[in-house]
Amino acid sequence: MALTNTPAWPQRPRYEAAGVATANTATDGSGTVTPLITAGSDGTRVTGLYAGATASVSATAVRFFLSHNGGTNWTYLSHLDTLVPAHTMANDTVNSGRVTVVDQGNPSDAFDLPYGDILGFSIAVSVSGGQMIAEALGADY
Repeated sequence: MALTNTPAWPQRPRYEAAGVATANTATDGSGTVTPLITAGSDGTRVTGLYAGATASVSATAVRFFLSHNGGTNWTYLSHLDTLVPAHTMANDTVNSGRVTVVDQGNPSDAFDLPYGDILGFSIAVSVSGGQMIAEALGADY
């Protein structure tokens, strides 16, 4: 963000979603990490982060990672770990498996990504017949 005496107002709202079905149990940044959101040229503030499944799932951990070099290396963000509980999807049920990781209703949960940084995620248990979806909401500045 440029040095200024005026407030930094969001320039472009962001909503990004990505899905993954195959587990990666590693927390050392190895294995497959799925990119979720890449920070814009003046940085990106992430104000909401959610995870949920599009299929019946057993309980699984969703793990978030940060890359400073285009996805070559990933750093595990253990404070963002979340557990999506087991639930069953059917034609006559509501998907109750969406979990809030960063609550956009709580400004103190928001965090900033510097230019070019990538927020990615993986899951600890594979999903059959669907995907685990992560959603990031925020804005470029």
